[in-house]
Amino acid sequence: MQKTILSEDRPHAESIDLLFKEAKNEKISLVRVAAHFKEVDSCHEMLIRLKEKGFIVGLNIMQASLRSTQEIQELSKKISSWDCIDVVYFADSLGSMSQNDIEEVYRAIAKHWKKDIGFHSHNNMGQALTNVNAALDIGCNWIDGTVTGMGRGAGNAATEYLFLEKRIKRDDYDPSPLFNLVRNHFLEMKQECGWGASIPYYIGALNNVHPTYVQELCKDTTINEEFIPKIIQDLGQLQNPNSFNQEKLERVKSKTSKDMDIDLIEGESISGFMQNKEVLIVAQTESSLSFKEAIHDYIKKKKPIVASINQPNLDLDIDYDFVFITHNEKFREDENKYKNDKNNFIAPKKLFINSSLNIAYDYGIQISENRFEYNETYASIPFRITVAYAIAFCMQAKASEINLVGFGGFDLDDPRQKEMQEFLSILSKNKINLFSLTPTTFTIKEKSIYAI
Repeated sequence: MQKTILSEDRPHAESIDLLFKEAKNEKISLVRVAAHFKEVDSCHEMLIRLKEKGFIVGLNIMQASLRSTQEIQELSKKISSWDCIDVVYFADSLGSMSQNDIEEVYRAIAKHWKKDIGFHSHNNMGQALTNVNAALDIGCNWIDGTVTGMGRGAGNAATEYLFLEKRIKRDDYDPSPLFNLVRNHFLEMKQECGWGASIPYYIGALNNVHPTYVQELCKDTTINEEFIPKIIQDLGQLQNPNSFNQEKLERVKSKTSKDMDIDLIEGESISGFMQNKEVLIVAQTESSLSFKEAIHDYIKKKKPIVASINQPNLDLDIDYDFVFITHNEKFREDENKYKNDKNNFIAPKKLFINSSLNIAYDYGIQISENRFEYNETYASIPFRITVAYAIAFCMQAKASEINLVGFGGFDLDDPRQKEMQEFLSILSKNKINLFSLTPTTFTIKEKSIYAI
């Protein structure tokens, strides 16, 4: 709510009026506004309007543990003069606060703020309940809980446990109704939605990584799960890892996956089913589009096995026998487009466990510097270049001829051009021949697609 209101052109009080009736006519009595340090001043107007409407008003200071004692004391002094706030909360936004951190932040707030103080815990390191007790010990008189700890990512302190704590539990408390609510409704929901402490959230907390990074990684079905801990650690090396940035996430995912993707991922044994057959490998490029009719004529006359590199996304009107994909950056960019794809894929199946792709041939992969080999169950290639993987597969399946169309090349300063050229150099040393039937800047022997 707060970010939406701050981004709108209208006065903040007007936005509050659109969202809330008078407190006496609402079903809620408390409204709490969460804000980072730099946003607190901007929230003053909406806090005033909420108080005028009769609500109990809370201000939740996010990522407080990342601020110095002096900064927190100065903020405390400023808001202590505001009469629109009933309780000041501080949040363990990254789930990484220790009991000492909690005490330091509490003391800094209490230096000038003399009314209620609350604590909002997160369970990234499995310490939500322990930290709530620590907050109560030092003087916090507002705490948060959710049933089964339900909340984004690692979640919060579990209400059902808090109610059993001696300092909170009433003498006449009966845990049965809440227990039955958990058993009958929340446990299934938790399993389906996946909130709760986990190794990725723990590593994220250790590295002060914003939980949204971890959340996005954990739901990304294109990422090899083995890479997630290293990606989180690399995110922790960024400047301001506690602030989420989608661009930075994609950059780190791509780099880390590329750096780590060297282990052998085996597939299944590939027979020589392409023996005595030509394979035509089509790149999804403008070059292919410009030779569309010639490609059609070639396929009609030569009847090769036709395979696409990555998902066919151009209007080429070709019925592909197979589509080659590897778990590379291109796939991650286009993941959603693959959801209803009915093509027959050739891919390392272990890298696509969470997908619904129809993988006709599970051929493994290994990234190994300066190496190109085709083995019975996997390809060893120097870079994660899908066409390198495709050529290895075709060689293992004993294709008699491999021809390419649409591989025009990249700009000379494009890293992909360099990688492809290095790969082709390795092919040449291994005396493996292939031909480009359309113009190319790569060092590939050329034949004309019209010479049929």
